Amino acid sequence: MVTAGAGAALAVAAVGLVNGLSAGLPGAEETVVAQRPASAAQPEHRPKLPGSFLVRLGAKKTVLPLVHSQWFEKVGVAQKVTFMPTSFSTGYRVVCDDPRAWVVTSQRLKSGEMGGRAGRCGKWEGGHHDERSAPSDWLKRPQYLEVWVFPADAPVREVAEAVTGCRPITTSKKCDETAQTAALINPKVRSRLSAKVGEQPGRWAVGIYDRPAATAPAPSGEPSADAVLPLGGRSTPTD
Repeated sequence: MVTAGAGAALAVAAVGLVNGLSAGLPGAEETVVAQRPASAAQPEHRPKLPGSFLVRLGAKKTVLPLVHSQWFEKVGVAQKVTFMPTSFSTGYRVVCDDPRAWVVTSQRLKSGEMGGRAGRCGKWEGGHHDERSAPSDWLKRPQYLEVWVFPADAPVREVAEAVTGCRPITTSKKCDETAQTAALINPKVRSRLSAKVGEQPGRWAVGIYDRPAATAPAPSGEPSADAVLPLGGRSTPTD
């Protein structure tokens, strides 16, 4: 896990959460969900999320099931999904109709800073928390993940050069794709890119992976159902 103060090279290479965006982004649309087991059936015309997420911590491997899935049909604006974790090993994954689309994520780290990842959707492996990176109140209150998806042809290089100079982070002296990926982590780059691109059609999905929450029986003896409350974007219940 790398916080907002870490080097740009690590921000691109890290498998877990890396340098991210600021909280409370203006214009972000929010979806509040109560965690529940996800259905294996997913709409055929939408991007398909993996049914599980593999977390590797040294020699230890943990397979987390998909507990919530959310679909969206627009890119260029932030989407915020709030969920209630059931363990410290909570993973997330984003899939897109266009594997070349750009993805940026942001989530709170143990230090209170924001961390996340950026890259092309098709090569983006997702991220996860563990006991070393999750905030101390991780299991005590709802948490959130913020996601930006930009079109594949978004002028990332143009905006990055204008805002930060798009400084190379490898031996290359050019504003190559690696440098553009690192630049996307900068909130100012992302904000100007969003203003330039605007809201556009584009289908993508985000999945939350965790240990299934225990469901308390209702007074009738039937299992109780958690509610999915869409406050923004387009959601599909996962019962």
